Amino acid sequence: MAQNNLNKNLDLNRYQDSGGITTKRLNLGLWIVSHRRQFILGVIGVLIGVSAIFYGYAIYNYVDYLFFGGKAERLAVEQMATVSPIDEQQRIKNAAQVLVGSVPQVFLNNDKYDFLAKVKNSNTNFFANFNYCFLDGATELACGSTFILPDETKYVTVFATALKYQPLNVELVVKDINWQRLDFHKYPDWKNFAISHLNFVIENAAFKTSDISGLSEKISLDILEFDINNKTAYNYWEVPVNIILLSGGSPVAINHYVLPEFKSGDKKSVRISWPDSIPKPDQISVIPNLNIADESILMKY
Repeated sequence: MAQNNLNKNLDLNRYQDSGGITTKRLNLGLWIVSHRRQFILGVIGVLIGVSAIFYGYAIYNYVDYLFFGGKAERLAVEQMATVSPIDEQQRIKNAAQVLVGSVPQVFLNNDKYDFLAKVKNSNTNFFANFNYCFLDGATELACGSTFILPDETKYVTVFATALKYQPLNVELVVKDINWQRLDFHKYPDWKNFAISHLNFVIENAAFKTSDISGLSEKISLDILEFDINNKTAYNYWEVPVNIILLSGGSPVAINHYVLPEFKSGDKKSVRISWPDSIPKPDQISVIPNLNIADESILMKY
């Protein structure tokens, strides 16, 4: 009688096996074993449902791309191939500020004319190649082409132009400007890049008039002499320089010279003759005209 009362008071659901397995887990395992077929079919059904969802999504996207998205993508690629380069160049052109030119100057040299003007590029992240012409009214007197670096003010010149008359009202026209944006991955610090590539030092510049130059007794020629040092770490195939003679801050004569195969650490001496027909200058400016954005100017070994 006491044993029956004990069984009635025993709650098997509260039984905790010392091995950690509860009666609930035992009941679940028993149900799975006894209903194994239904359990497997249920799992298969769930997997089929999930697969159907993913396959349906994939088929939908494929059909959408095949009939709609593919055409749109091909059209976009075609537009990029045909329009984007023009649009990019137009955006660059619109972003860049215009080049500003000064009033030109004209110099008579051996019965021919030399032309000089200043051009300023106020853009710090654009450089350009461009053409330019010196005009007298609607008449083109002389034309040339050059480059200008970011934030640079430079002289543009044309030398030894034969004319039938002396031009009086000369103006500078800049045209065909091809702007290019600086690649900041290639030039993260353009200012220091320019300084390191244009470090040429001019020394011993002297202008000797014909009476002291002793160059010739029959022809009156003035002489310009100077030394130029390549203080950069680079070897250049050639270094063109513009030479400006100034008196009272204003140019009185211009010339140009090309230094071939100018290697790092080299020093070159330059001697140029000039007709004895210009005012004696009080300042000599020698300016390298070197497109340092063009890697082909470097001598590579």
